[in-house]
Amino acid sequence: MRAETKKNRISITFILFRIVLSFILFFIMISGIGNMAIFLFSLAAFLSFFEIFIYKKNRSQLRPIFSSLADKLLVNLSAIALVLTGVIPTWAMLVFLVRDLLTIAGGTYLFYKDIRREFHPTTIGKITLFSQVIALMPAIIGQVDWVLMYAAAGLTAVSAVELLFKSEFRPVKRSDISDFFRITSLVKFSDVFTLLNAVFGLMAIFFVIKNSFNTAAVFLILAVIADFADGAVARKLNQQNVFGKELDSLADTISFGVAPAIFGFSLIQTPLAIAAFGIFLFCGILRLARYNIMQIKESFEGMPITLNGIIIPALFFFNVPADFYPYIYIALAILMVSNIRFRKI
Repeated sequence: MRAETKKNRISITFILFRIVLSFILFFIMISGIGNMAIFLFSLAAFLSFFEIFIYKKNRSQLRPIFSSLADKLLVNLSAIALVLTGVIPTWAMLVFLVRDLLTIAGGTYLFYKDIRREFHPTTIGKITLFSQVIALMPAIIGQVDWVLMYAAAGLTAVSAVELLFKSEFRPVKRSDISDFFRITSLVKFSDVFTLLNAVFGLMAIFFVIKNSFNTAAVFLILAVIADFADGAVARKLNQQNVFGKELDSLADTISFGVAPAIFGFSLIQTPLAIAAFGIFLFCGILRLARYNIMQIKESFEGMPITLNGIIIPALFFFNVPADFYPYIYIALAILMVSNIRFRKI
């Protein structure tokens, strides 16, 4: 039972990361950074598939709902960005958006009548999501495949009609929803520093998009300081808890996983570099997932992901040539998932 509970917590953190990644992708797409956009879109789509594969036997009321929300945000925010940049017509975005608004409206009404429901996508719904992702991929790099786009729009319309006869929200006999929504009782003072960590990470990403690398590097260092402060304050005030640990992992993924990957990607985009940044980010996620289920207090197993917030700015400030970045990122990735013990400070 304890192992399943930990698995549920990791899953929710994983989904929250996908939600944040969708918003980051939106800002990158409207900024016109095509190569980075397709990289992050493909990453988010793969993470969605990866999560379904890992947790398909895990029964939870909330996980499928939040997972569906992450998928819908990825598709619809990407479609909106493509409309704003003039890549696809408005009607294509509206077809995707209206279908999902129907899902949300219908689900809200059903939850109002009986909160004890689970989300189970229909077969057509699953095929529709896959077709939408495949249709958006070439559009993100500016080469719209109209066969794929019309096919996705058609399937989306069929799926919308299906919702009128078959809801994706089905009744269940139990409800664990109340365990997750009591935010006021979950958030502690130390979590304010964790949220600052995430804000600094997002600011680093935004400044990288604007090619302000010096400012971005400074925000990465500020994220490290905030991450250190949240742990120190939590220990001082005895506010260490499971929620804070999961929130910290999400913030760390943004500040010391996604932000450094985008930082490096903006400096060099060779095939090796792209692969290196992808490996780096995956290893960072794996490292945090492993940390969340371990109970080692004296040391860390594998390099703490927080060190990336120091190492990457140092590389930039010491003018290390960008050609070396792929090799350094691969080395950092290996260190994060290694069994090497790093003593806690």
